Amino acid sequence: MAWLTKSYFLSGLQCPKRLWFEVHAPLEDRVPPSVAQLNGRALEQLLQQLKPGVLVAHSQGLPAAIAETRRLLQQGAPAILYQPAFRAGKLAVIADVLHARGASTSLMEVKSATGVKPEYLPDLGFQTLVLRRCGIDVDRLLLAHINAQFVLQRFGDYEGLLSEQDLTSEIEALLPQIEESIPALEQIMAAAEMPRIAMGAQCTRPHTCPFMARCKAQQGPGADYPVELLPRGGKIVPALRAEGYSDLLQVPSGRLKGVVHQRIHEATLSGQVYFDVAATQALRRCSYPLAYLDFETIGLAVPEFLGTHPYEPWPFQWSLHVEESAGQLRHAEYLAPERLADLAGLAGALLRAVPESGAVFAYNASFEKGVLLRMADRIPEQANALRELAARLIDLLPVTRAAYYHRDMRGSWSIKAVLPTLVPALDYGMLGEVQEGDGAQRALLELRSGLVSAARRAVLEQALRRYCERDTWALVLLRRFLCGQPLGADAAGGQA
Repeated sequence: MAWLTKSYFLSGLQCPKRLWFEVHAPLEDRVPPSVAQLNGRALEQLLQQLKPGVLVAHSQGLPAAIAETRRLLQQGAPAILYQPAFRAGKLAVIADVLHARGASTSLMEVKSATGVKPEYLPDLGFQTLVLRRCGIDVDRLLLAHINAQFVLQRFGDYEGLLSEQDLTSEIEALLPQIEESIPALEQIMAAAEMPRIAMGAQCTRPHTCPFMARCKAQQGPGADYPVELLPRGGKIVPALRAEGYSDLLQVPSGRLKGVVHQRIHEATLSGQVYFDVAATQALRRCSYPLAYLDFETIGLAVPEFLGTHPYEPWPFQWSLHVEESAGQLRHAEYLAPERLADLAGLAGALLRAVPESGAVFAYNASFEKGVLLRMADRIPEQANALRELAARLIDLLPVTRAAYYHRDMRGSWSIKAVLPTLVPALDYGMLGEVQEGDGAQRALLELRSGLVSAARRAVLEQALRRYCERDTWALVLLRRFLCGQPLGADAAGGQA
């Protein structure tokens, strides 16, 4: 039987079925690391630079790492040991940091979050249990996380980036519960049959389960329009479920009281699109030229640029569509991953591309406004122009939310939900490798890793350009639709 590792242990706490799948029927496709995981790796690498120690190699697999850790400890462990691996019977863990200081030994887990989350306690507790069973008397149990107040003042000076929280008392209190849970998890791992567990809150808490699609397929066809799609349905959704309603199509007219919920319900029942012309009147008064702007940003756990905080959104790409007049459209874009620090270059290219006057549309424009104003604070010579551009932004999200609903949006007004109801061929799911913001950030980090071939670089850059351009092309079509104008013969193929 497989060892109960820390990852298996945490999966089992979240959902026994997830643990069973991971042992008996793992996913065949490799899941790319999330941006959070990549940020975590960057943080661990920085810590190893700031506090030199010995890094246990894992290239030969877990058993070899366990043997190497044992060898190092038998020889007299260094003060700081990174990624040491331990096995106690059928339990195995890889710790982040083991730090010996005189008679005291600290076990430290490193997280890229900005605080202590509840799920970190069993994580550190399981490690503690295994190390103590191996004879390692860890007496200080620490969690290191990002200090959100940190500001990079000098290149390479990361003193204060990490905050260390002593969780010894909390972990000690939790250890008996962790010990009691282990036999049940081992039984799940050994079981021939999959546990029968209905989908629920555990599917997304504390992490989104990678097996959700499989579980949905197993439970068979569900509601066409589940009541859970009602936005902000914290009270009404449980009430509807308690009354026996799982599908909005079952809910009687008049049961829902909120204006938005009623609108969604009526459109779902009738199949008729909701459209309020009055809500678009101000939008219809906008005159040419019209511009459409979208930024892509990345938040780095380890800030690279002076004056920045951890996770501060840093722009690395923009797309701009401009309608000079009806039927006259141009597109401009910026992407230079090798010049991420050149904020003035990014801003200057945008200011040269955008019209000197007229509306500039965005979706959830507070985001674009924040990017522009932060750039203005950092680039004095372009500050006035950037602030003027920010003042010209018009947000299409509240207009769309007030004016339009199609039942295929399924309770969401995200641009990814809205666009396919206007032009089905422009579904974001058809874009390929980069379909959402997290994918864009992963692509950027891969481009900056220095480990990509020329061919792979071309693929990633094309994917980033198509994704960002899709966002502004969507705004062009949405504005035309809301203003009662034809989408144009190029609607589905107008994106370069």
